[in-house]
Amino acid sequence: MSLYGSTALVTGATGFLGGELVRRLAGEGVRVRALARHTSDTSYIEDLPHIEIAIGDVTDKRSMFTAAKRCDRIFHAAASLGGSLEEQEAVNVMGTRNVTEAAAAGGVERLVHVSSIAVYGYGVDGAVNEDSDLTETVDPYALTKRSAEDFLRKIAAKRWLSYSIIRPGMIYGPRSNAWTGEMFKLARRNPTVFVGGGKGHAHPIHVEDVVDMCLKLAIHPAADQHAFNCTPDPAPTWREFLGHYSQLAGHNNWLGVPGPLAKVGFDLRAAMADEGTMDKSWGEKVRWMQRQITYKMDKATEKLGWKPHMTLDEGVAGTEIWLREEGLLT
Repeated sequence: MSLYGSTALVTGATGFLGGELVRRLAGEGVRVRALARHTSDTSYIEDLPHIEIAIGDVTDKRSMFTAAKRCDRIFHAAASLGGSLEEQEAVNVMGTRNVTEAAAAGGVERLVHVSSIAVYGYGVDGAVNEDSDLTETVDPYALTKRSAEDFLRKIAAKRWLSYSIIRPGMIYGPRSNAWTGEMFKLARRNPTVFVGGGKGHAHPIHVEDVVDMCLKLAIHPAADQHAFNCTPDPAPTWREFLGHYSQLAGHNNWLGVPGPLAKVGFDLRAAMADEGTMDKSWGEKVRWMQRQITYKMDKATEKLGWKPHMTLDEGVAGTEIWLREEGLLT
């Protein structure tokens, strides 16, 4: 089965992941309807073949119903990554409700919903699979992404909508401000300062792998009504992940700081969440970063025959040109 010749709506089309989805789909002969707010910069995608820019917003139910008409599939990549609980609920929860209802009304063949490993909370440890218990959290992003999944499932069950959920880890690659830009700023410091010895597990997944899985979920029969992790398995340590960026910067020096001190002075805050909402959830995230957690990929391998193909060496090396273009690496 192929997506060639079909029509796909992509929400969050001007964002990091959404932009890469749009470009891949267009390159594979898909007619892409790219949802963008009227203030969004569409320059990364607007000159591609088979592209229609649809002005709208996931928080606007009417514009979503209009955008979803005559679409075969929808890739829901729009999300709010920071701000208050109320601000994130508007996009992540109510926006997902609007997208799901529009997909059902439009009779789309499948909705692919981009969720996050954050849904498990930050109290997990060891091996985490798609059926693992969710842990308590105060993080607005984790809470709203959980609620978004709940809305999706409830609406889909009532409306006989086919869907699949992808739960990516830390999506990095060229154009990633958080997991490439901010990580490189941290790693280029000599020495690189991080929590403890950096032996806790990190969960970087290259954007090309996330796009690959999204496309697989859009067409594979076994993906229907299932959620799938999309992370490195086995997971690298934080020292390994940041060490690749440090090597780009020309050093390999490390300075570990105790976890309690990290709560006060650790610059990873910029990548993890919005400053205004960090205080309540920062402690649980610091503890999470020190644990040896692996979000397992067995389900994707067994059901879909799929696993990430981009190695950490290749993925980080591939960010060098973008880092230079941004003036971060000289």
